[in-house]
Amino acid sequence: MIRTYADVLREREENMTNYDMDELRRQEKKKVEQKLSGDWPKSVEIGKEEKFKTFEIDISDDIFLRVAKEAHERDITFNSMVLSIIKDGLKNVEYRFEHDSKPQLLNEDN
Repeated sequence: MIRTYADVLREREENMTNYDMDELRRQEKKKVEQKLSGDWPKSVEIGKEEKFKTFEIDISDDIFLRVAKEAHERDITFNSMVLSIIKDGLKNVEYRFEHDSKPQLLNEDN
């Protein structure tokens, strides 16, 4: 049987080791094992972690649909969108409280 040069090259490529791909496979396998073991991620940035509380809200279907559409446009989850709305609302309340146009009576007790 006569082998062509293309056949020889194909055999060499099949037998060659691609170290980059091997390393990528090892890293991916390691990530999967860490996720399955339950101790992933191992490091947490201190000061970056936010604490959340769970609560239920009752909203109408049309408001739910508006929030869901906006979350879809921003490519975030519904819960993230609701959290963003709540944070923005609190910022507006704080701003209005600090910059209220109503006069206030301030008493100092000695």
